[in-house]
Parts: sequence; structure tokens; C-alpha cells
Amino acid sequence: MSENWLVDLVPAEQPGRVAYLFPHAGAGVGAVLALGRALAPDPHPVAIRLPGREALLDHAPIADLPAVAGRLADAIRTHAGEARIILYGHSSGSVLAYETARALEPESAVLLAVSAQQAPGTPVRTAAGLWDLPDDQFFAQVVADGYLPAELLDAPDVLELVAPALRADYRATHEYLAGTTRWSPVASPILAIRATEDETVAEEDIAAWAALTTGGHTTALIAAEHNLLRDRPAELADALRDALS
Repeated sequence: MSENWLVDLVPAEQPGRVAYLFPHAGAGVGAVLALGRALAPDPHPVAIRLPGREALLDHAPIADLPAVAGRLADAIRTHAGEARIILYGHSSGSVLAYETARALEPESAVLLAVSAQQAPGTPVRTAAGLWDLPDDQFFAQVVADGYLPAELLDAPDVLELVAPALRADYRATHEYLAGTTRWSPVASPILAIRATEDETVAEEDIAAWAALTTGGHTTALIAAEHNLLRDRPAELADALRDALS
């Protein structure tokens, strides 16, 4: 059931605001745990964990991004109750967070925050079919994209475990961005966060998120490379709080 895709990172009783944290390709709770702890207790942090990773490792990954977003929107409505909803996505998780925001409407999140990801509607920078490459080529690109540490290239047992979810997420994100979807602005205000040393996403691709909201757009800069979740969770939490204030 898709409600099992939501993992409360700290105990909470009737929180006023809930932040749903969407990690990057192939990742789960572990990737957003530090950010969640930095955010708690307000907003209350909840990790998104999709099939094919961590406790859901024996579940087949889903490579249809709009279908995943629709199921997440239903689960989030139920989980949030009367609490105000915040959506945050890092890298490819930003795309899923945006599509989830669309699926939530006419209800709207009080904030959609995205980081280190080109906006839908900008030229797609990942190669078609990347997810079908042999392991050595695929994982070399994943390391170059900042999703895995280079030392894991020498740990084939670990790579075998994470490969199905990684490949499914790469495929789902690419096919969504390169497909025929008509991207409409959401009512939620958007905060777009750029890592100043990130070489995987162009500055103009981050700025292009402004066209995807009717609720106002702000930007934040963090001195870091691509993997903000790993390297700058406290600064990410500060940027989210500033946007909510």
C-alpha cells in the first residue's frame, strides 16, 4: 500500500506543518534523515520511500512517475490530515515532488521546494537509455551525477541491491521530462535551491522553475556541490524555514 511509502522520521502528535522529503534517484529514508532531523520538530519531517529500496527492497520499483505521484498525493492527503503540507525534493526527487504537487490540486502545498534539478520544460540533459547500459557504464554515470560515492564501484554486492531502483528512477525521470506532458504551473509557491559548485545542473535550469508556479518563486544559494542532502542538510533546513517564514 502506498501509505507505507511515508516514513515519519520523528514522533509527532497532530503537527501543524508536515514536510514530505523526496530523495534523489534510487535513494530512500537514509538520504533525507539528516535533513529531517535538522527540520524537526516544526515542520514535522516525513521521508518518501518508494518500492525497491531499504525496507521495501523486495517490492518491484515503479517506473511510471505520474502514477507514483498520484498514489503519493492520495497517501499524503490522508497522512497530513489538517496539517499544512510542504513538499521538498532533491535532484530527481524534485520532479516527483512537483508532479505530486500537481496531483494534490485543487488542494495545494504551502511550499514546493526543489534543489539541484532542472525544471520540467528545459532541455533534458540525461541521455536516453542510460538506465539500460551495462553496469560499469551505468554506475560510472551515477557516481558522476553525485548519487553514489566512488568507493561503491568496488562493492558489487551493494550495487546489485540498489541497481533496480536506480535504473527505474533514471528511466522514470527521463521519460517524464522528455515526454509529451503539458506542464502546468502549480498554485504552491516554489523555492528553488542551487548548489553553487554543482556542475550537473545549469543556473538557468534552476531559474526556470519560476515558470511552474502562480504562487510566487524564490531562490536560495548554498555553497556546495551537487549532493546537498549529504553535505549541507542544516543549510537546506535553514533555506526551507526562511521560505516558510
